[in-house]
Amino acid sequence: MKKQPLLWMLSLLAWLFLAGSVHAQTAFEEDVHYFPIIPEQPGAEGNRVQVIEFFWYACPHCYKLEPHLNSWAKKKPENVEFVRIPAMFKRADVVLHAKTFYALMLMGVEEELNASIFEAIHEKGDRLATPEAMESFLAEKGVELDAYRKAMKSFAVQTQSRRAEVLANRFDIRGVPAFVVDGKFRTSGLEGDAQMRAIDYLIDKVVTEKQAGKQ
Repeated sequence: MKKQPLLWMLSLLAWLFLAGSVHAQTAFEEDVHYFPIIPEQPGAEGNRVQVIEFFWYACPHCYKLEPHLNSWAKKKPENVEFVRIPAMFKRADVVLHAKTFYALMLMGVEEELNASIFEAIHEKGDRLATPEAMESFLAEKGVELDAYRKAMKSFAVQTQSRRAEVLANRFDIRGVPAFVVDGKFRTSGLEGDAQMRAIDYLIDKVVTEKQAGKQ
């Protein structure tokens, strides 16, 4: 009878070892963890690799991924260009958030307000779903509303918003967060660090293919 606890403990340790081994694997399967973009679209020039994130401020999965994404962005290889593109789905609040992202970028305050917008929506329950709600929030954060309104109507923001919609259609983006690696692969649906490992896997894949193409 005394041997049973020992056997149980050995079985548990074996299971944990196997589970850890599976978790540590970095291989990702095509059409399961990522999908080829057909036809391929232009990526970054030369040896650089472009990573695009499609997101929406009110998406809970985007918010949950933010810490992992920010950590990855700080450590990403120097040859990787990271670009954020807001979703432009056919809803007034989604379009408002997308244009606000570009307006704040035009004003040079997007980076300092990005986390605050996410937190207001997901931690404080303020969806910022109307122009009035968004302006009230931005005013509390010290944003000059006349400058914000001017930016929202600017040619630059209208052009960037249209481009975001075109790219989402081109890459067949149907949900967020979604990532496109160098115009060749799309990945989404993974959580936390697993999603970031999938992106790194695809970056390595693109780099290998680029190097092979030079030979």
